[in-house]
Amino acid sequence: MSSSSGKKYDFSGKVALVTGSSSGIGAAIAVQFAQYGAKLTITGRDGAALESVAKKIEIESGHQPLQIVGDLLDQSLPAKLINETVSKFGRLDFLVNNAGGSTAHRELNDEKLMEAFDKVFALNVRAVLQLSQLAAIHLEKSKGNIINISSIVSMKPYGHVYSSSKAALDMITKTLAKELGLKGVRVNSINPGPVATGFLRSVGMSATAYTDLADTMINHTLLKFLAQPDEIANLASFLASDDARNMTGSIVVSDTGSLLV
Repeated sequence: MSSSSGKKYDFSGKVALVTGSSSGIGAAIAVQFAQYGAKLTITGRDGAALESVAKKIEIESGHQPLQIVGDLLDQSLPAKLINETVSKFGRLDFLVNNAGGSTAHRELNDEKLMEAFDKVFALNVRAVLQLSQLAAIHLEKSKGNIINISSIVSMKPYGHVYSSSKAALDMITKTLAKELGLKGVRVNSINPGPVATGFLRSVGMSATAYTDLADTMINHTLLKFLAQPDEIANLASFLASDDARNMTGSIVVSDTGSLLV
């Protein structure tokens, strides 16, 4: 990742809202955007983890981000995120819809299948569309852009619920791009394969189990390594920048060759 003293992109004067930014890919994107000069709103469910990211952003950029703790399953949160961001910073240039989740794999005979469907679609699809709807008027003014963090499972079946939610997200990326492109707003998606994050450890997976799972995930990549969150952040910074001004409606795969295995 580039440092602020030799930054690759100049986001000075820009404002970014990054959801799910208390850890992993979202945290990496938020920190990198801040290093490139953007002011940030960060949000997640874990207040302590969010505070840790905020401190890193302040160290890296000299600016304090706006922190909003909340769960996007709360349908009042998107409006709060957009309104408080614009109230504090006066504009919005980048909306990064990173927050997402899944449940345990559910088969057709699982009585909790539809409960899982409703929860995952509410977070992975509805919240993204709602945030984009609320952000659109501000992004039109700034000629900003939206980056959705999807997954290669939108193209490779991985359970009824999670894969279908990410496939829906990919189509939302394209439909938003088609509508908002007429107003100068670009919309793109990043679809990672396996990424080395601390998510599973943070929800209680043992170190041994995590190592075993990481080995399994590595074996399901063509290049035999897991991407790091910073590598996904590099791609997000590119898509947000004017270097990608000709890209909208793109589904950008970054998966160490997982789709080829």
